[in-house]
Amino acid sequence: MFRTMSRSTTAVRSKSGLLAACGMLAAASLGATHASAAPVPASELSAGEAEELCERLDNQFQFTMQFKANLPYAGEARALHASGVEKCRSGDAAQGVSDLRKSLETMHVVPNEI
Repeated sequence: MFRTMSRSTTAVRSKSGLLAACGMLAAASLGATHASAAPVPASELSAGEAEELCERLDNQFQFTMQFKANLPYAGEARALHASGVEKCRSGDAAQGVSDLRKSLETMHVVPNEI
């Protein structure tokens, strides 16, 4: 009986060690992904990427504003959003992306990326 318990205890310890190692590996890979996911500066986006990001950020703003419209910083965010949308529509998508990002950051939201 003691042998069975000893083998069982050893198996549990081995599995616990394996799970801990897997957890550390997963945490390290998530950290590496997060660190490499810094936003691309708007000036370095291609025209197509900037236009696509204009649309994504506008959609993200519209969604977020449903929940934050009455907060103290909403007015500033709306002004930045309006400026960004106007720049995106007038052909200056890179500058529009910059303003749209700022509008979301003003609301304490991490802007979407491509």
